[in-house]
Amino acid sequence: MTNTNNVDNMTRVSGMLRMLAACLVLFMTVVLSGCKPGIPGRYLQPDEMADILYDYHLAEGIVQTDYSSSDSIAMRAYRINILHSHGVSEADFDSSMVYYTRHTRELQQVYNKIGDRLDREAVERGGQAGFADMTDNADTTNVWKLSSAFVLSPYVATNRMSFEIKADSSYHEGDRMVLDFDAQFLYQDGMRDASVVLAVTYANDSVEYVNNSINSSTHYHMQITNEGRLAIKAVRGYWMLSSDRSMPTSSATTFKLFVVSNIRLVRMHVAEPVINPEDEDQKADSLNRPRLDSLKRLPPPTPLKDRRI
Repeated sequence: MTNTNNVDNMTRVSGMLRMLAACLVLFMTVVLSGCKPGIPGRYLQPDEMADILYDYHLAEGIVQTDYSSSDSIAMRAYRINILHSHGVSEADFDSSMVYYTRHTRELQQVYNKIGDRLDREAVERGGQAGFADMTDNADTTNVWKLSSAFVLSPYVATNRMSFEIKADSSYHEGDRMVLDFDAQFLYQDGMRDASVVLAVTYANDSVEYVNNSINSSTHYHMQITNEGRLAIKAVRGYWMLSSDRSMPTSSATTFKLFVVSNIRLVRMHVAEPVINPEDEDQKADSLNRPRLDSLKRLPPPTPLKDRRI
């Protein structure tokens, strides 16, 4: 009888321990899920930070079209007005920039928000225009399917944007590739230096590429002509912003953004030139035989009996 009671007691204790362990696990799960690390409240949150930097992007565009004003003075005035309109002090903005530049994931979140807004703006303003016919099966087609705008910063985790597009049956031999985009530097100080590469891999695994240095805010146009009229296997490329963290003149409290927008990667069908066989024959004859009209202009030979000695 005693042994039976002991077994029952042990069974009840074991069940209570299992229940207690399950409750403890549930409690820890709730606590940890509610304590996810976030951006401290003393810093600007990603949405507000993205709105401020977007307004700065617009101000930079205005300054570039006003050649009568000094860039540094004008942008200083715009900076003050932008922060004032958002109710943010320069000290709060600068301290937030220091925080974001030291936390690349949060910084990338801000850049993604700016890129999405720029993308929507490009679509609203007809950013895909510029070529006659851009439908998928047309001779001129925009094959860029990624976001039409993005933002880079001079930090290793966020200073490069790469892409790769595999060719399909809509590509023809001899197709040309054209890359069009707008570039804009939003820098308070530091070196403005970026590069872009467009490369085409052909069916025979040969590669043709073009590259360009980007040092100013303007529109860029790059083209691979495919003069050998080869079939395309893939199109690759990247934008990369040079890092200037080692420069003593670069301040950690200033923002440095490189904005790429209105991106179009256009595939152009180019018809093979038609050669007229008759033209080829005439060309060959002109190289190998004397012209008949020149022979006709020669005087007829004088008969021997009429010649005088």
